[in-house]
Parts: sequence; structure tokens; C-alpha cells
Amino acid sequence: MNQLTERYKIARLIARKVAGTLTGEEADFLEKWTEESGKHRVEMARVENRLKEDLQRGRELNPEEEWKAFQRRLPRKNTVRWWWSAAAVVAGVCVVAGVLLSRDAKTPVPLVQSVENNVKGYKAKLILDDGRSVNITDTISQVIAVSGGASITTSGSGLKYEAEKDSLVVPAQMKYNTLIVPRGGEYELLLSDGTRVWMNSESKLVYPIHFSGDSREVQMEGEVCFKVAKNERQPFIVKTKGVSVEVLGTFFNVEAYPKDKAITTTLVEGRVNVSNGKEEFIMEPDQQVIAEDGQLVVREVDAAEVVRWIEGVCYFSETSLEDIMDKLARWYDVEIFFASESAKKAHFSLEIERYDNIAAVLSKIEQTGRVKFKINGRTVIVEE
Repeated sequence: MNQLTERYKIARLIARKVAGTLTGEEADFLEKWTEESGKHRVEMARVENRLKEDLQRGRELNPEEEWKAFQRRLPRKNTVRWWWSAAAVVAGVCVVAGVLLSRDAKTPVPLVQSVENNVKGYKAKLILDDGRSVNITDTISQVIAVSGGASITTSGSGLKYEAEKDSLVVPAQMKYNTLIVPRGGEYELLLSDGTRVWMNSESKLVYPIHFSGDSREVQMEGEVCFKVAKNERQPFIVKTKGVSVEVLGTFFNVEAYPKDKAITTTLVEGRVNVSNGKEEFIMEPDQQVIAEDGQLVVREVDAAEVVRWIEGVCYFSETSLEDIMDKLARWYDVEIFFASESAKKAHFSLEIERYDNIAAVLSKIEQTGRVKFKINGRTVIVEE
């Protein structure tokens, strides 16, 4: 977690404390942080006092406008002092105003909660090199297959490849496995070279059981986050939809769903080279490259926020409702129907906890007063 994200998290917890919505676990975390140093105690008091003032004028707060103003003031190089001020304002406004909205609602209209909550839906399908298929769900650790001199072990939330200690087998040719994560699922993978992989809903990864030759090459679609084991003699290459991302050892995210035109690469740590066959770009941390229509577009982002989905949290910053609902559809395995086309173009800035019930997630968006939702079976209907 970088400094920017950490400061925002602390400010947000202080805001929840002032608003009276802090959980026991969050309270313990905040207390531990406060006791770490006298500086933290001073910062805690200053932010808490500022937020109490905000609470007193709570009915005048506009979370969306405050967030927009915050983004406009966001400097390229963040300082701790500036961040405490900005984070206090934004976190306080969003949390406190959200509490006031819920208190002021005279007749809350509950959403029909007929969609089952997919809390930590660790599930995937593994296709072995011989064509056999293994369905993997939340389960205890066990060896599910031995292939090409490697044991494949599941731990419930992930899959691990390890070379058999007594194996002298040297594959005559590369053998590949395919891991497919369905809608409503997620999964983790530890490749034979030590590379960690997180796969989001509706994603696929094709990879060798053992890496050999001059490079380590995998193919993917969907959204996958990689923390690549360093090996200067054997670059790691991710290929998807005509785009390749080449690294030596780094932490990055690639989003490339089949129905999306754009392929988005976000770099957290290290350096990567993105190429579309016509041009290439060497990325630095906190940069994002969007490959679309034969071009590479580069922009600055907070990469730590982009990859928070591996922790079950997703940040949306001025994102269209259509894009937000696309992601929710994959996470919760639901269908989305827009009763109003104009609702697709509405933009929102919010934080979503993936493991919340979908009705709770939709209620957060409804509190803005701009859209309404109805749940019918596994279909979410969006209305203005």
C-alpha cells in the first residue's frame, strides 16, 4: 500500500469513528495505529476535530462535488501534510454525508435481496494438458493432480505448482494448463517460477506447467494481476488480444475482457514494456497504458487503488454507471438491464466492498438520489 492510499484509509477510519459506524476490527486497527507514535496521536486529534466541524454542517455537504474538487487539486507528487488535509475533507464528507443521508431517509425502500451474496467466491475450472477438467471450489488443501513432474495443489483460495522432489522428468515439450474463473468467482495461482497471479471474475489464463527456453510466456483474457518472480535471463511475457507486456520482475495488472476494445495495463512496481506490434512504451510505476485502435495512450493513476480488487475493494473515480454495472455483473454473476439509456452515462465516485451483499452495494449508489435499482431474480434493473 503506498503512502497516498494508506493516508486515505486512516482518514476514512477516523471519519467512520466520528460518524459512529466504526466496526470492532476497525477500531482495534485505528487504536494500534494511534499508539505507534506521538505524531499519529496529533494527526488523529487534528483530523477528528476537523471532521466534527464537518458533521455539524453535514446537511450542506456534497460528496460528489468535494470528490471532484479533491481530484482537481491532486498533485503529481503527494506530500503527507497536503494529504492529511485533503483526505480528511474527502473521507469526512463521504462518510458523514452518507450517514446523514441514511438517517434522513423517511421511508427507506429495501431492494429485493434475491441474489445470493458471493462472499469470497473462490472457484475455478482447471483444464490439464491431457484435456482432463477439474472443477475447483472452496476446499481444504489437497493434491488434485500430478503432471509433467509437478504436483498441483489447491488451498481453497488458490492453486500452487511445485516440482516433484524426486522427479527426474524433463518434458520433451512444453505442457500447458488453462485456469478459467467464471462470473461470480475469483482465484489465486502460484506458478512454477514463483510468480503470484490473482484472477478476477470471468477470466482465463493459459500457462506452461514448467517454464523453459528464453522467456516465460502466458496468455490471458479478463482481468489478471501479476507479481512476477524476478529472472533477468528469462523475461515474463503476457499476451492478450494482440498486445504483449514484457517484464523481468514486477507487480502489474492487465484488464482485457473479450467484449472491451481497450486493453489496460497498470504498473504498481518495477518497469514493463507494452507493445501492440506498431509501437511500444516502457512504463514507470503509477502509469497506465490503454491500447485501443492501434494506439497506446498513457496516463497517470494511483496504481495501488487499481489493484485493490485483489483485496476485495474497488475504487471508482468519475466512472460511468455502465462501466460500474459491468463490473458488478461479473462479480455477482447477475444480468443488468438499463430501463433508461441516459442512466448509463451518469458518473459516480465511490468505493465498493466486493464481499458486501449486492443490495447493500446498490443502496450506496441509490443514496445519491440519481438512480434507482430493482432486483428481479438474477437481473438488476436500473431506473432514473
